[in-house]
Amino acid sequence: MKNKFFVRIIILVSVSLVCTLSGCHGSSLQYDPRLMVADSLLRENNPDSALQVLSAINSAALRNASDQAYYALLLTQAQYRCYVDIKSDSTINVALDYYKRHDGEQEKLTRCYIYKGAVTEVLDDPETAMTYYKQAVNVASPDDHFNQGYANLRIGSLYRDYLVKDSADIAFLKQGLYHFSQVPDSFYIATCLSTIGSSYSAINRKDSALVYLEQADKLIKAQNMESMKISNLRYLADLKMFSNDPKDIVEAKNIAVSLANKDTDERNHLLLAAAFTLAKLNKADSANYYLRQVVKDKLTDGLRVLHNDCNAELARCHGDVDQFKHYFVKATQISDSLSDNAMQMQLREVEAKYDNEALKYKALKYKTNWQISLLGALLAISILVIALMAFARKSAQRKRQIASNEETIERLQSDAVQLASQLEANHEMSEGLKATIRHQIDTFTQLVELHYTQFTHFPEKFNEMFKNSYSLNQPDVSFWTGLRAYVDSTCNDIITCTLKEYPSLGESDVRFLSLCCCNLPNSAIMACLGYNSDLHSIYRKKRLLAKKMKLSGKLDDYIQAFKAGEA
Repeated sequence: MKNKFFVRIIILVSVSLVCTLSGCHGSSLQYDPRLMVADSLLRENNPDSALQVLSAINSAALRNASDQAYYALLLTQAQYRCYVDIKSDSTINVALDYYKRHDGEQEKLTRCYIYKGAVTEVLDDPETAMTYYKQAVNVASPDDHFNQGYANLRIGSLYRDYLVKDSADIAFLKQGLYHFSQVPDSFYIATCLSTIGSSYSAINRKDSALVYLEQADKLIKAQNMESMKISNLRYLADLKMFSNDPKDIVEAKNIAVSLANKDTDERNHLLLAAAFTLAKLNKADSANYYLRQVVKDKLTDGLRVLHNDCNAELARCHGDVDQFKHYFVKATQISDSLSDNAMQMQLREVEAKYDNEALKYKALKYKTNWQISLLGALLAISILVIALMAFARKSAQRKRQIASNEETIERLQSDAVQLASQLEANHEMSEGLKATIRHQIDTFTQLVELHYTQFTHFPEKFNEMFKNSYSLNQPDVSFWTGLRAYVDSTCNDIITCTLKEYPSLGESDVRFLSLCCCNLPNSAIMACLGYNSDLHSIYRKKRLLAKKMKLSGKLDDYIQAFKAGEA
């Protein structure tokens, strides 16, 4: 009993350990239908409508923490893509904290890292933003092409915005382009094409830039993407405005002038592009007209360079060499300061540090998994050894019981020989003698039944034991003679009458009939006759014997009739 208890305890501990390691919990959450609608709108590049749906939801009334986390993620995503001024990361933190603690939500956790990085970038912490974008790439499933693409797009855009000149942005943007092409998502394919083109333009790879920008322009026109059209045309203008070919300058001027008066986020840039190209075409008055419309306090560092380039070109138009040199040097200094910006190195260091930490984590995870596997194997071996020991102990107990039973059977057979000799001398048996024989038959039957019960679940073992036991202790002639006399005396001479009626019956038939008359269980009859373990052989033998005797009913009915004195 102690062994059984110990084995059960170990098995329970093993199952618990396996469930813990394999994560026996999954996600089958049913979210608020309104949240599902908002998410669908975001996936369809319709963030304005998604934000309207989310704005109509009272987040405090949401039914559970899962809905609240989902709401926080979708709201941050919609606000960011609708260019809402985000002043805190508290909302996205609600979602990130929840999904980090709940398995089975890999896709939502990936989005949390992406938009945590986006919000952090808005809050002017590009180094930390880079870390979150890299985590998103690492967490995302390899076949989650949309989130893989968007995370790579954000990393590439971050490098580009901080003017990293080693083409790092292009590598990430191309990776993003690959993933969006697998979805496919035309809007973000066009975004990647356009952004890659602008990045090639920034490093003076004009041929490559033109290829990507023209591909983007073709896709934008085919899909009628108005929101993308202005930014891509502006990139084309940027590419051509610094060309030495007058045709390129004229084309850049036409693009900039046609778009400069549109109320967009690109307006300052387009006004400067128009002023610069007009100045290069020696149209100083028109250039001044556009330059005066520029809102100077909204110029980024990059646009301040372009602003000084415009002033330098205007000075050249007026023949003012000193002013030309002044603005040219100023533009160069700003550009150089941006190129040497320590932020570029910091972004590189952050990315490299993250990659190194990721490699260390993978190595540690591999080592930990190997140790857990080894522990699991040792535990399984221990359980197997304990089980084998318990089985061996039970087997030894069975063998001892079998030996004891065989000794008892031998004694009974010896007693049966002696009784048989008495029966031959006196066919008429006393009641005491019949009781003794009946007692021995019952004892033998009980032993056989015990033997059979012990091996109910081990038929092969029973067969092997049975064959060995029968070959050593099979009943002899004296046993059958005594049994026949006993049956005749207790069943109105059934054996003698049956042989007179059916003289063709053989000795095996007589023995079988005698055993059946004693109301023995099938297992005992099998033991006496040396049958195999197929119980159906007893029933089959009864049917065959009844058929041989040409009985109209069953053999058991024939026997009962004799016992009742009706035969």
